[in-house]
Amino acid sequence: MNHVVILMAASMLAMIGLVIFQYKWINHSRELYNEVFHQRACMALCSTLEEYGEGAICTNNASCATASSVAENIWLKEPAAVEPEPGLVENEEFQSDLRKTLDFYNIDLTYQISQTHGQQVGQNGDATCMVNLPADEAGKESTIHLDFPDQEAFMMSKLKFMIGASILIILFTAVVLLIANWWLLKQKRLLRTNVEIYNNMAHEFRTPLTNISLAANFLARDMESTKGAKFLDIIARENSKLIRQVERVLHLARLDHGEYDLQQEVLTLKPLLDGVRDDMSMQIEERKALVEIDVSPELEIQGDRQHLTNVFRNLLDNALKYATEHPVIHICASVQQEGIVIEFNDNGMGIPASQTKYIFEKFQRVQQGNLHEQKGFGLGLAYVKKIVELHKGSIIVDSELNKGSCFKVYLPKFC
Repeated sequence: MNHVVILMAASMLAMIGLVIFQYKWINHSRELYNEVFHQRACMALCSTLEEYGEGAICTNNASCATASSVAENIWLKEPAAVEPEPGLVENEEFQSDLRKTLDFYNIDLTYQISQTHGQQVGQNGDATCMVNLPADEAGKESTIHLDFPDQEAFMMSKLKFMIGASILIILFTAVVLLIANWWLLKQKRLLRTNVEIYNNMAHEFRTPLTNISLAANFLARDMESTKGAKFLDIIARENSKLIRQVERVLHLARLDHGEYDLQQEVLTLKPLLDGVRDDMSMQIEERKALVEIDVSPELEIQGDRQHLTNVFRNLLDNALKYATEHPVIHICASVQQEGIVIEFNDNGMGIPASQTKYIFEKFQRVQQGNLHEQKGFGLGLAYVKKIVELHKGSIIVDSELNKGSCFKVYLPKFC
């Protein structure tokens, strides 16, 4: 189990590492997009201001290229004769030229531009781009601020494909890891179940083999004794148990490999059930059980005689196995929806609600504390469900703990 925990922890750490890596990658890409955007915006503003400043140019091209929201300011050389006119940003022609220049740099966003006078360099750090203009005749400096209210949404639109791809990669990896861990846990449970089944199998086979051996020894010692018939009955009974267990394993193995060939024929239901009860008379007498069959003699179904006989035998054997001290088993049938529902009712210990969905799976048994308290390998009901489904039918169970169970088998009249 430690290996499973280690692998699950490693999977979780791998997922966390992948998420962190994807986050850092997207964040780094966003910073690059912002840097390029700021560079283009400042170049557009510089270019437009140079035209209106009659020859003024950026004194620091590097600053112009790396301008960002941390307010790396751009200075313009003082022109030879003409200063940029006051109120330049309110000039419609200037704004039209700035719009064209921004479009040239592929910045199709609504912008806000303002001009402040008498402000010190670098005071406003919120604008996308800031340009300090030369002092006017009165010696007052001014700063032009360019900002884009929709810049964040614009950046997200640029990154949406990258974010979507990262989310898909993370989800795909998470699903693969979950499925892998689920299969790992399932295999772990199956391994544990197999160990229990082999223990049960050893116990199950040992008991009848021991009884057969003892009966044969006594019979060999006293062949003329009247007790010989009793020993022969013991041998026959225990041998039948072994044969049935082996048949269950072999039948289920063939069904799992798709090796089945149902011999369809019309069967009268009541004689079929009566025959199962008669074949199990020794077990019924041993448990002092009362088995009632309330089925109309006219009811008929179509199916494989051998497999359906095994189905009913398994259900009756299951009812006897988990019965109380005085078992009462009632078998009835009714016609419903072009088919027949056959019910096996018992007054046994019942099945906990948490286990009813597992009892039709291979190697699953109702847990009642003692591993060997009830004999079997957990194959009977799995075989029953498989055969019923091959006959295009279904089986369900209604059960309440300590109040008995009712297995309902639906079989169509004609498959």
